[in-house]
Amino acid sequence: MYINEILTYIDWSFRGLFLLAVLFLVVMFWERRFSLFFGGKSSLKSTEDHILHSCFLTGLCIVVFYITGTTITEHIMSLSMDTISLRRLFYFSILLNLSLFFVSLFLLHEIRQCAFSNITRTVLYLMFIELSLTLAQLIARGYFDFNALNPFYSLIIVVCNTLALIALVSYPAKLILRKRGLYSKF
Repeated sequence: MYINEILTYIDWSFRGLFLLAVLFLVVMFWERRFSLFFGGKSSLKSTEDHILHSCFLTGLCIVVFYITGTTITEHIMSLSMDTISLRRLFYFSILLNLSLFFVSLFLLHEIRQCAFSNITRTVLYLMFIELSLTLAQLIARGYFDFNALNPFYSLIIVVCNTLALIALVSYPAKLILRKRGLYSKF
């Protein structure tokens, strides 16, 4: 099996997890309507409500910033610039996108007065690893033209993104299993 085949399988797995995250958002929005966005503190009556809203906000931010980041990076890669400048712009745009993800997620939780769930914390920790590695790549590849970290960076980014989506998808899976009586601990 070649590395390209492995990356293709990983890419399709990632897309499948991303689709599950989007389905989670659609189903939760359909069930709760606008209370997930505009409900006041009165809609957060229990710990389960806080977890649901926190996971919904995390899923929403992941979807929005994944689509935004993918669109921006594809556009940047199509620019005709010298290699070093292109690398700097590419990694800077990723840093900016990740930073906006953090700020948005914190602000949405603050506006909703919602506690951070364990799933949200896990996603934030993984995204912080990505942010740190992207900063290292910006410095290494964008300023020193040092490419030895690139394979390590690529692998860790794929692992972090996959683990973040698995963490996010685990919540609706627990809800489904709990509704069917197959999962008792929440």
